[in-house]
Amino acid sequence: MNHNTLRARLVVSFKAETHELESIVDLDRCLADAGEEPNFHLLLAKAGGIDPYSYLYEALEAHDIEFSDPTGIAALSCRDGQFDWRQFEQHRREDQGLQVVRAIAERTLGVRDLDQNPDLKAALLAAYRAGKGDA
Repeated sequence: MNHNTLRARLVVSFKAETHELESIVDLDRCLADAGEEPNFHLLLAKAGGIDPYSYLYEALEAHDIEFSDPTGIAALSCRDGQFDWRQFEQHRREDQGLQVVRAIAERTLGVRDLDQNPDLKAALLAAYRAGKGDA
């Protein structure tokens, strides 16, 4: 399974001081409730030692975060400094389903490379999704 990370960066000027916040975010560790995006501003503030009840934090929240250097399936959802959390969640669910199907194919059918059997792959994925109610 891929490790999903990205770099989050934000620059804010507050009281004549420039604050540059940057952190590598491990998306696998900050998975929120389904459909709910993590609070990346809060993650950056905590990494930078900024009190979330301060005026500096309020100023920080007013600025956009720039995302870059994605790894794993996060790379499919990070473009031009923007990160699409909902798209990432969708890709993550698809990847998890594919991992389950690959394991079943290898364990029960002896198929080591499911990509070499696209019809079988499609059928197993369809059955998996139907069983999960995602069909």
